[in-house]
Amino acid sequence: MKNRAFDKAVEDVSEVFMFDHWMRFYFIFEEDKKLVVRVPKEVASQIEKEFPTLHGLVELTNNEEIDQQKSTQNVCSFIGARFDGTKYSDKIIPKVFDSKEFKIETYLFNLWIKGHESHLESEVMTFAEWKELYAQWKNMDEVKHYISRLSNAGSGAVIQPPTCTTVQ
Repeated sequence: MKNRAFDKAVEDVSEVFMFDHWMRFYFIFEEDKKLVVRVPKEVASQIEKEFPTLHGLVELTNNEEIDQQKSTQNVCSFIGARFDGTKYSDKIIPKVFDSKEFKIETYLFNLWIKGHESHLESEVMTFAEWKELYAQWKNMDEVKHYISRLSNAGSGAVIQPPTCTTVQ
């Protein structure tokens, strides 16, 4: 039997990682040989309206120097403060990070980014647009079949990614 709280926690945690990636994709700038997050005020306002929970991550990182380690720390502390022991039992979030479901979701998202990078770079898209495009891609028959094979695969299985070339 599926655990609804666990499934929702996987979805929430995945969304934070996706949002962080989106933010870094469009709003990192090099200044004095350092990478700095610069989310424009109008974009931050839009995020606050559409994704009020995620707006806290903008506040945490905006106008700050960033690197991979700091980004990871920010995301993990954000997730810990917002979900671990507050929205979810303190036992759920650690299980999410170790779960096959979360690993598949982050893998799929990164696969989608790689496959659509040139399209995503063509214009600055909103996070809502990214989520919609990603959901459409995941809903394609070939991708659904791939997700099913990943979900049912044993440890160490080699499964070729979908070869769909449709830009979503």
